[in-house]
Amino acid sequence: MRFCDDFSHHFVVKGRDVGEHARSYLSGLVGTQRRKNIGRIGEDVEASNYQGMQQLISDSPWNERALMDQIADCANDLLSQESDRALYLDETSFVKKGNASVGVQRQYCGRLGKLENCQVGVFGCLGAGKRALLVDYRLFLPEAWAQDSERCEKTKVPVEKRIHRTKPELALEIVKEARRRGLKFEWVGGDEVYGNNPELIAGLEEIGETFLMDVPLNLHVYETEPSLAPQANVTAKTRGKKSRGGEAGKTRTVAALVKDYFKRESRQITIRETTKGAMRVRIWVKTVWQWDGNSAQARRRLLVVRQEADGTFKYSLSNASAQTSWERLGKMQGQRFWIERAFQDAKSELGMAQYEIRGWRGWHHHMAMVCLAMLFVVKERVNAAEETPLLSTRDVVELLDYYLPRKNRTEAQVLASLNARHALRQRDLERHQKK
Repeated sequence: MRFCDDFSHHFVVKGRDVGEHARSYLSGLVGTQRRKNIGRIGEDVEASNYQGMQQLISDSPWNERALMDQIADCANDLLSQESDRALYLDETSFVKKGNASVGVQRQYCGRLGKLENCQVGVFGCLGAGKRALLVDYRLFLPEAWAQDSERCEKTKVPVEKRIHRTKPELALEIVKEARRRGLKFEWVGGDEVYGNNPELIAGLEEIGETFLMDVPLNLHVYETEPSLAPQANVTAKTRGKKSRGGEAGKTRTVAALVKDYFKRESRQITIRETTKGAMRVRIWVKTVWQWDGNSAQARRRLLVVRQEADGTFKYSLSNASAQTSWERLGKMQGQRFWIERAFQDAKSELGMAQYEIRGWRGWHHHMAMVCLAMLFVVKERVNAAEETPLLSTRDVVELLDYYLPRKNRTEAQVLASLNARHALRQRDLERHQKK
């Protein structure tokens, strides 16, 4: 893959070039194999070396952060002609068995919609319109893991990383890192996990970011700006406390405001074109205020409510200018769809969730290679957009499966691979029986 040549310097480690193993691994990720773990990639990609790829992903000390810097820079250039770029924040989960994989525990799994044994990663996605690229990620390390030095040692979690940080804390780190890298985006988007977190919102405002984040229906806001002036008649006990200003200071839930205003004030807009035609929704926007009861001032927000054609609702808050049009706010709210689509493509076509790696370094190396594969696919789609506007990720993968060298295996080779896998499974069984 000539594309790899632009990134080959990242895979020269202590004078040793492991670039061929990186090419093989990347070639496997963009193949059509149903399973894309190292073993299956080794069976599929011509001239690949199983042990070499295993070493590359699990143990080789190449710097995935430096690779991600270059991926982010390329993503910036690739979307440079697009307007209204955003950085989307979201998490995705990876179902795993046992308790040995780094960060795994029984926790909420968004893909299954329930508690499950899984790992969770927080991702940043640079997007504009229907173009979206994963440009950063953080592995969520649960508190139980951060406090378990033995498990951290076994999975080789760096000592400085053995700290439990919440998903919103990781998300804010991703935004700051994006700015450090020089990524260009006009606003930050996220779902309820992030939009309903006061510390993240405060952190974004502190660094001057515009955001539009989803919020829950039971969120309390002020319909009119609350009066925070001290009451005229105070006692020694109440001196210095803030008044909520009578009627003007009463909070209301988002649900109550929607019930009162949406039906009569909402209007229909088109948020984007799809393969099935224009996507039209009903939208309603209202200025509201948030106050935590302690801050010196209340924060003005725009409440953005969207009703889909099927009747479902989406609720968001933004610190965008009060002059921002309803049409733009509606489109901003709808753009977060593309990080979900990026996850879908990465998992179904690029092997994102099909790794069989337990350690810290292996997880981060694998995700970097998936981001590199996604960059390549999106670049091909952008280059072919004029002649083949409907080219999908799956289309690119099928074309690459034809053009890239693959193994034409004989019956004996297939049986040999099968026997080798069975031998590994038997070894694992015996190991567990001994424990």
